[in-house]
Amino acid sequence: MTDKILIEAGRSARGWSRVGNFFKCPQLFAYDSRLKLDLIPADALTRGSMGHVMQAHQHAIWGARGPLGVWVDDKWHDYPSVFLSPEAAIHEWCDRNKAGHEHIDRMMDTFRRYLASNPEPPGTVIKVEYPVTAVLGEKDNQWGLWVVALEEAGFDRSRDEVMAWDGQVIKTTPLNVPGHDDHDKAIVLTRRLDMVTSDRSNRVYIWDHKHQAMVKLGTSVIGYSIDGGFSAFRIMGKQMYGKNFGGLALNLIQTQEPWRVARPTVPPTPHRDGHFAQMLWRAEHQMARLDLECPGFWDWPKAQSETTCVGRYGKCAALKLCSYGPSAAI
Repeated sequence: MTDKILIEAGRSARGWSRVGNFFKCPQLFAYDSRLKLDLIPADALTRGSMGHVMQAHQHAIWGARGPLGVWVDDKWHDYPSVFLSPEAAIHEWCDRNKAGHEHIDRMMDTFRRYLASNPEPPGTVIKVEYPVTAVLGEKDNQWGLWVVALEEAGFDRSRDEVMAWDGQVIKTTPLNVPGHDDHDKAIVLTRRLDMVTSDRSNRVYIWDHKHQAMVKLGTSVIGYSIDGGFSAFRIMGKQMYGKNFGGLALNLIQTQEPWRVARPTVPPTPHRDGHFAQMLWRAEHQMARLDLECPGFWDWPKAQSETTCVGRYGKCAALKLCSYGPSAAI
């Protein structure tokens, strides 16, 4: 055991993945969020988490050495020695989670190659694995998705008002589905920012680390640009950093030969972003109504599309469940 910090790099409690799954396939959402079935391939999920942990520790160490120090999770640090080294962190993570030991050599090899070709961070690192909470409501007579002040992040969702990032008041717009457990509670979206950097012109960028077996630059950039989670990142970044917000960037890391790292920026999608809050409001209401209409969860609507059920990464992990029903879950 050690007193040094292990940075966890997991999902947000009310992150985009739950809403994204619902849009992809309501039945998949029900399997994941309601029946709590683990449908993500264990190896892929574990390797991705291990890669994130190593990236988080390396960039936290770089950030703590910098002139501004670094925010990790919700705490500020300016001593790099408080963090485990990336190699020690990955061993500690595997021990704590009782998983991933068989992937250590591969992921460490990938990380060393990454560091050899990228010995410096892509700017001054100011935040790592930083939690952001946003809520639907009205501020300055404008309705939308608003970033909540850090000290209010775990606020009671039954409250009518909460403080925004800029110190102003947000009047929350609660869920309106009588009979549902979340009725009359604020609609919240949480995100974890993998990394935030600033450049010499004080432009601030939000980064997302992606470990891929094969980096396909054009496809990745376009795909992530229209992803709802990235719309949330852009909305949050603009509110947190104003005119200094430079946008989103990807840290794409290929995990097999030919080894490759790419750091493209993600193009904006202003039309999508402008409709994001309304889309989130509708999605949360649709999910809540389905909770009441289909309490067994097996009767939730299914995608019914070959491009969703068998996509670019192969067949959906829930395909057998949808084909054969509850007996396939045993």
